[in-house]
Amino acid sequence: MTMLHLSPAISAVETIATYGAKTYALASEVFTVGFIFWTINFMSNMIGKTYSAGIICGKFYRTKLHSHVKNAVIATITFLIVLAQLFYEGCKLVYTNRNEILENVNNFRNQVGSYFTYNYVYC
Repeated sequence: MTMLHLSPAISAVETIATYGAKTYALASEVFTVGFIFWTINFMSNMIGKTYSAGIICGKFYRTKLHSHVKNAVIATITFLIVLAQLFYEGCKLVYTNRNEILENVNNFRNQVGSYFTYNYVYC
């Protein structure tokens, strides 16, 4: 068999390979576009379902929980304001009486320290 007889077969294989590559490229583009559309549809469905769940939760909160949560938040804020005022007053009191407090703490420390020492008296 010579090369002359193989030339049409090689040409046919080349044509088949070319069309196969074109078909593969077209199929991959169709698959990619389909996947993009599927993803967009999936995301839109998820957004719609999340929005619906938010509406349901919002209605439940507004009708059942809002007054309780509002009162709890107001009570917490009030408590924090009172706590801050008491802390400020305590800081002023400690600063004003700092020398007296230091003296009392030193006396207490010395008294406790004396319980753990032995006073030896020379004869």
